[in-house]
Amino acid sequence: MSNSSLKKSKPKAHRAPHIANAKDLYLRLFRYAWHYKYIFTISIVALVLLAGSNTAFLALIKEVTDEGFVKQKAGHTIFLPLMLIGLMVARGVTGFVSSYCMRVVARRVVEDFRKEMFSKLMLLPVHYFDARSAGSIVSKFTYDVERLSTATTRSWMNVMRDFLTVVGLIGYMVYLDWRLTLIFAIVLPFIAMYLKKMTPKLKANAKQVQHSVGEMTKSAEEAIAGQRIVKIFGAQDFEFNRFSQIVSNNRKIELRVARIAGLSSFVVEVFAALALGLVIYYAMGNFSVGEFAAFVGALLMLISPIKHIAAANEDLQVGLTAAHSIFEVIDSHPEVDQGQLTIARAKGDIEFKNVTLQYEDTPKPALDNLSFKINAGEKIALVGRSGGGKTSLVNLLPRFYELQEGAVYLDGIDCREIKLKNLREQFALVSQDIILFNDTIFNNIAYGVLRGATEAEVIAAAKAANIWEFIQQLPNGLQNEIGDRGVKLSGGQRQRLAIARAILKNAPILLLDEATSALDTESEQHVQQAMDALMLNRTSIVIAHRLSTIENADRIMVMEHGCIVEIGSHSELMKLDGYYAKLYHKQFSA
Repeated sequence: MSNSSLKKSKPKAHRAPHIANAKDLYLRLFRYAWHYKYIFTISIVALVLLAGSNTAFLALIKEVTDEGFVKQKAGHTIFLPLMLIGLMVARGVTGFVSSYCMRVVARRVVEDFRKEMFSKLMLLPVHYFDARSAGSIVSKFTYDVERLSTATTRSWMNVMRDFLTVVGLIGYMVYLDWRLTLIFAIVLPFIAMYLKKMTPKLKANAKQVQHSVGEMTKSAEEAIAGQRIVKIFGAQDFEFNRFSQIVSNNRKIELRVARIAGLSSFVVEVFAALALGLVIYYAMGNFSVGEFAAFVGALLMLISPIKHIAAANEDLQVGLTAAHSIFEVIDSHPEVDQGQLTIARAKGDIEFKNVTLQYEDTPKPALDNLSFKINAGEKIALVGRSGGGKTSLVNLLPRFYELQEGAVYLDGIDCREIKLKNLREQFALVSQDIILFNDTIFNNIAYGVLRGATEAEVIAAAKAANIWEFIQQLPNGLQNEIGDRGVKLSGGQRQRLAIARAILKNAPILLLDEATSALDTESEQHVQQAMDALMLNRTSIVIAHRLSTIENADRIMVMEHGCIVEIGSHSELMKLDGYYAKLYHKQFSA
């Protein structure tokens, strides 16, 4: 891949491919269920038998009425009840088999969707998560997948069962009297027209339900995660009112959906009553007792499945909406990784050449035509006011974001030519937003690719980060749980734990974003000594707020509005008496 072809690149927009219609969507969903075709087929066969048993039941009732009660034929006294018992047992068995097998398929489909979604999330670029709340993403794994499962399996199975039942019953009614069946058939187009009219309303409300569930998850998650801030600022009532408003809105939308579905059921009942009245008027004097009982029984049995089909429209529309939400994740474009090269341990030479980075929906670039070189083993400090572009610069090295112009080189190789996984193996990161997991101290230090580290290696990293003494005082030592996001640790302890993780990785390039900001003076001195030793023969890029911690840097870059306005050693910049000198004097005079 030539450098010229990589000179300019823009990340693809994260939009799910357009799905033309519901048919295409359901065919796609069906393919997920068809992965379990043997269980699925058994369920369908049992379903067909179950639907057929309804017609057989009516035929048997006709025989029982005409032959058993009216004609009272000899031998039917025992034979007909046994047939009825056998038919009901068969209904029970086929009902259980179809229901259980379809439930197996449903849970497998749910598992597959959740695994595929999570796998895709791990491949999506950082700006995908920047644009979405964690709560709305989590709701896709819980609410949306369950609704989709209901639509693709249980609701679909019920619709198929009811449809086959309707076909069988109408076929039997035609067999009894086709003219009378036409009277009933007249009302079916009116029912279909009404359902067609209601479908867009159900779909629109289903989207609102989905959105409200995402908002509810987000509100609850934020209030739970921010409990300390909520309490100290007395925001309990505010958070409760915000959550209550979302929940109330969810209730109203759910009831609106229920109202539309209930009206559909009512309309079916009205048309069925009209058809039943006409049937009874016609049947008097034209049918035998058994024929009348069978025909009216068929008509009455038709009402329930037709109502179910009408009601299933709600689940199907909710399922379609959930499917769009899920496939928005599955179809999102992963991180751009066109690299073909794999390098061994990097030396650490870094070069930015005419680099421009601009985030979406921002008027000005975060980095503006930036060019500089960092030599292997050099310690570079980035300083400047907030928003100057320091963190953006660091984020470009492991390619958390894609630049718009220019190129970043590692050991003379364009970073985009290196495989993404291999590129990130060259970096260790400690950010100002410490990310820890609800796990043991050992597993937080030996995280990810470091899982194979020995206890001795973890202890050495902990000692280097000046946290081993604290760990020894814990009841379970390295196996002590630290709570959600390290809530059981102090800010300084969390930061030192993150530093220990970076030390253990032993990468050739260190990225330290305010890595000592939460440490007290004594701890900072110990950690700084450990980090100074660690930085030997390694390329280090340090973002620092405390200027005293980077006085020994080989070079200091002062950033302002995405540009490097000054560069040099501490003494050189102090002599220059420019941006850096003003920052330094302001900090120490304060």
